[in-house]
Order: sequence, then C-alpha cells, then structure tokens
Amino acid sequence: MSFIQIEDLHTDHIAEISDLGDQWRRDTAGRRTLLGDRVYVDRNDPTHYVAINEFASYESAMVNSALPETDAIAARFAALVTGDVAYLDLDLVAAHDARTELADVFRRDVERSALTSSAYADDVLFEGMFPQALVRATGPEAVTALLVEDAPGRTIETWEVQPTPTGFVLEYSWRTTGETSYFSVGAVLATVTDGRISRILCTCAGSWDQATEAAVMGAVTSGSVS
Repeated sequence: MSFIQIEDLHTDHIAEISDLGDQWRRDTAGRRTLLGDRVYVDRNDPTHYVAINEFASYESAMVNSALPETDAIAARFAALVTGDVAYLDLDLVAAHDARTELADVFRRDVERSALTSSAYADDVLFEGMFPQALVRATGPEAVTALLVEDAPGRTIETWEVQPTPTGFVLEYSWRTTGETSYFSVGAVLATVTDGRISRILCTCAGSWDQATEAAVMGAVTSGSVS
C-alpha cells in the first residue's frame, strides 16, 4: 500500500466498535477499497486505541470514504468513543522489509546451491513437495546438500515475492546449470522466526528437460478447466 490513515481514539466500547466494523465490511463487500486494517491498544492505557487503515492511494481512500455505508456508520461510531478522534493521513515515502531482504538472500543461495547460514535458523526445516516425492532436510548444511545434489546452480527466470504476516511466499521458475539442464516451476512458503528463515515449504509443479518443457508448454490452453 502507498497510503494509510491512522485513527487515534479513546473508548470503553471496543467490542461494539469491532462489531460495527464487521457489519461495515459485510455491507460493503465488493465495493470497498480498504485493503486491510489493524487495531492496537496502548499497553499503558486500556482505553486508548490506534487503528491503521491501508489503501492503495489517497484517491482510493476517498472512494472508500464516499461509500454511503461509511457515512451511515459514522454517527454510531462517534457515540462509542470518548472525546474527539484524531486522524492522520500518510503517504508512503520509503519502505524497509526484512522479509523481502531474506527472500533476496534465499534467491542468491538457490542460485549458487549454498545456504548463507546467518539468514537461517540452525534447525531450519526444508520440505519439498515434488510430483514423485516428499523430501525433508533439517539445518543449513543438509539443505545445501540437497541443493547441490539437485544441481550446482540455477538461473532464475521468475521470482515474485509477497511478504506475509509470518514470512513470505514466492512464485519461482528457474533453469538448472550443469551437465543436464531442466526447467522448474513452483512456489515457496517461508516462515521467518526471530529474523531468520525457520521453515521452507517448496511445492514444485515439475522439473522438465527441453523436450518435456516443449510438450507441456505446447499443451497450455486458455479457458476453463473441465
């Protein structure tokens, strides 16, 4: 997101406010532009709450504000807070995400078939779900051994990363280097614990040699799958 709105408020009725929010989400399904929201409570004041609302842009937020359901709920919301609500509108200027950095490290390690130990938990668990096998390994050295056994290295063609609340998920495609080259596509779900990658779940749709890749890609069609 590139725009957030912060609401700073005091209330003794947070449950009722939460119920209002649930109703608003039901009533605006398919029309609201709110991407997500989080509510925090002050550790030193249980009546003090801060809500962070995420939007793609300021203009998108204004579309959300103009919904009739937003206006209808405003008076009921105001009756449940103590005093005035302070609003703060913020445009994104810069962003830093440790999960994205870890995904970059993981990419470099996959390319060269060697894990950078400092980026991974000592007992990092790798689980590979492949068409013909389920493979598990624990620890950076064991995972490195699996990568080396598969290929000395890889040339990444697709690497699309999306951070998640617990780590990151990515879509990949690569070609292995070495005497025999094959094309591999799939997805990775990574868990990050205390700043290090602690679990790597890799699902692979297939690893194809040149002939198989040509056959598979040639069979791709548009439309619904029966």
